[in-house]
Amino acid sequence: PHAFLSEANNVTIRDLVVEKYATPAQSGAIQSGDFDNGVVGSGWVIEDSEVRLNHGAGIRSGELTVLRRVSVHSNGQLGIAFSGGSGGLIEDCEIANNNIAGFDWGWEAGGAKFTVTTGLVVRGTWSHDNNGPGLWTDISNYDTLYEGNLVVDNTGPGIFHEISYAAVIRDNAVTGNGHGSSEWLWGSGILVAASTDVEIYDNTVTGNADGIGGIQQAREEGPEGPYLLANLFVHDNTLSVERGPIGVGED
Repeated sequence: PHAFLSEANNVTIRDLVVEKYATPAQSGAIQSGDFDNGVVGSGWVIEDSEVRLNHGAGIRSGELTVLRRVSVHSNGQLGIAFSGGSGGLIEDCEIANNNIAGFDWGWEAGGAKFTVTTGLVVRGTWSHDNNGPGLWTDISNYDTLYEGNLVVDNTGPGIFHEISYAAVIRDNAVTGNGHGSSEWLWGSGILVAASTDVEIYDNTVTGNADGIGGIQQAREEGPEGPYLLANLFVHDNTLSVERGPIGVGED
């Protein structure tokens, strides 16, 4: 089920193709942690590799993980899953055509999903043609930065920040997303749900099913306080939409 599975720290994987592992859902063909997704290794670096055609996720990692110039594509459930940890960096990667097994992305599927991270940076990454969101921070992510990414033609929202905390979303090009989930605001190019202290600026958001959206929901309280749509600052974006809504709503 796994190509690499270890609780070890400071592992480097470089110049490999990793393909066709029978990973269970929510597990990675490359996974810095134990089999039951408990103890997680720290400081993994994955570079200049291709991870494809695995059943669950391509890569699952956490604390101080660095991904550079990695193509993660055509995996059954998810391309990348980060679960817990601080200082994660995804830079100059391609995340494409994931969720080919048809998982329900409302549960967990699509391009990349991040939970309970601190200081996550996703920069210069091309996330496209995933069945689900392109880039998705969901559950108690704090101090997230999405910067300089190209997010194109994903069936769910392009960039989705959900039940989390402080984030900056800037200088991204977000185009053609959300046409597989266009009801109400769920097809937004950039979508913030029940998250505080989010700033969205200098993005180009065009051709998505919906525009830039904010949703307030009745969600439980997290470690940094209630999950609320509060202190949302949206400014200086280039934005166009053909038919869907733009703005803030209550679910």
